[in-house]
Amino acid sequence: MSQQSAEEAAHAQARALIAGDFGTAIRGMTPEALARAMAVGNTTWTVTGYELGARERDGDDYMFDVALQTDLGTLTLRERFRQIDGQWKMVDIERVGPLPGA
Repeated sequence: MSQQSAEEAAHAQARALIAGDFGTAIRGMTPEALARAMAVGNTTWTVTGYELGARERDGDDYMFDVALQTDLGTLTLRERFRQIDGQWKMVDIERVGPLPGA
């Protein structure tokens, strides 16, 4: 079985949100990233789609801009992934666009 790439991990994270599979989404994050995700904004939005944007490398980390389509509009996030114990995990997240509905 081949190892998942950082990009595949970013896609899996977005697909888990769309499916409402928060357990999988949380397992794909470090505790620090989860805390940052909770601070990003409203956690009651319904995610209906996504677009994975530019990929950037910063040392061993990969960053992706992810535009999540929600029931209130588009929420754009920058997600940082790092390989931890052989698995790509989200280690940081920040909002890079306005809040939907604002």
